[in-house]
Amino acid sequence: KQAVVDARGAAAVAAAMGGHAADVELQRVGCGAQQNMALGSDACKQAVVDARGAAAVAAAMGGHAADVELQRVGCGAQQNMALGSDACKQAVVDA
Repeated sequence: KQAVVDARGAAAVAAAMGGHAADVELQRVGCGAQQNMALGSDACKQAVVDARGAAAVAAAMGGHAADVELQRVGCGAQQNMALGSDACKQAVVDA
């Protein structure tokens, strides 16, 4: 996880999600990737938040509210980010 985060993987995923908002499969996979990266260390959680991962996940969830699988992985991603620092928690709330 750390190697992917160090390679700016969270930012790349957030950019792909932002660029293809209508593609529900990409949004599902993107939420899953953010979820997995945010499951790592506090530094990983912070990197996902810094890459606007919480906002990308919230946008995906809002844009595809009827997709149960996307909602499931989106909730998991937000949960993992919220397990980080107070700043991470706030980013999830603000998203």
